[in-house]
Amino acid sequence: MRSAPIIGAIAVAACTAACSAQVAGYGVAGQRMAAATPRTNRVVTVTATPTAAASSSATPSFSQIYAKQRSGVVRIETVGCSDSGVGTGFLLSPTEVVTVAHVVDQAVVVSLKDAGQRTTGTVVGIDRARDLALVRADAPLTGYHFKLADRLPAVGDDVAAIGFPVGDPITFTQGTISGLHRHIVVDGSPRRGMIETDAAINPGNSGGPLLGEDGAVYGLVDAKNVGAEGIAFAVPAAQASFDVGAWRNASTYPPDNCSDPLGPSQGTETVAPPAGVSRSAAYGIARAFTTYFDGINSGDYQAAWDVLSPQRRANSSYESFADGDATSYDTDVVVLAASQTYADRAEVALGFTSLQRSDKGPDGDICDDWTLDYTMVRSADGTWYIDNAEPFQGSSHTAC
Repeated sequence: MRSAPIIGAIAVAACTAACSAQVAGYGVAGQRMAAATPRTNRVVTVTATPTAAASSSATPSFSQIYAKQRSGVVRIETVGCSDSGVGTGFLLSPTEVVTVAHVVDQAVVVSLKDAGQRTTGTVVGIDRARDLALVRADAPLTGYHFKLADRLPAVGDDVAAIGFPVGDPITFTQGTISGLHRHIVVDGSPRRGMIETDAAINPGNSGGPLLGEDGAVYGLVDAKNVGAEGIAFAVPAAQASFDVGAWRNASTYPPDNCSDPLGPSQGTETVAPPAGVSRSAAYGIARAFTTYFDGINSGDYQAAWDVLSPQRRANSSYESFADGDATSYDTDVVVLAASQTYADRAEVALGFTSLQRSDKGPDGDICDDWTLDYTMVRSADGTWYIDNAEPFQGSSHTAC
């Protein structure tokens, strides 16, 4: 359990379980298309349903729409049983985040990040056949509230997608509607009535809005044909509107439970070399932390265990260490302070945010902001190890 600021209870996770997806495009049955390896790799396609076209002089530019509405686009990070990762959603109200089902399906923990705010959420409705879901935020978010269009766009209409491709910062891409009423197959499941667009879509965009020139949402990014250029698909917004209306007053959808869920894999959680120590120590310490966090992120708890000092390992057990960090996903690791009084010893304070299953978190938390002061020691061969961790400036963690 992550209840004390000791080494075995501090982990960073960023791994996704592998999954595969086949998307058979309309008229090209059996062709392998994109949908995913991990959920983070799933492509989110936004479909727009432009309402009435305004005069060109009154229509805002997409750059104006993006500036006004980007605050309502939510980065969704999950810890899950088979599919986990980074996806996208968007606000309909301060506590309602709509997305596609595969972003939050089988999630043990759902984290919502919006314009500098972070909270957790619970799934209150999911429709796997249509690939739609509604998440209720545990604390209100203050971003822009989107409106769902009630009809389809026209082929040739300009659209734009906003999301977090491959886990990157928020990104805006433009394209056109290239087809309607497409029938495709994703992960063996048929999807009907899909919107096709040539807007650039990548893994992590899933669940994000596909906007028309009037700023309304015409679709939710859902899948991409990886065997072609410029062929992506979105769920029509009208479908989402129907489901959301039915889910608004629903009770919480039961979260998944499994023995060893993992968080999203977005590459190594690289820790920057700390200032305040020698150059050689800075790079050795950064390498140790990166190995440690990446081991836990990928579920390679042995690799993380090996970064602990021999003394630390002698005072604990690998089994308790791995059990304590199972389900953890830690991100946004930053160096807060560092000092070196001896050639083979240094103090490095880190801040980071953790997600974990409630039974693994301190006080039953599923999201915590940590500040810990690590004691680092160097062996005779020059390798740096984590020897201890204590609260930094009197505080170890606070709930998100």
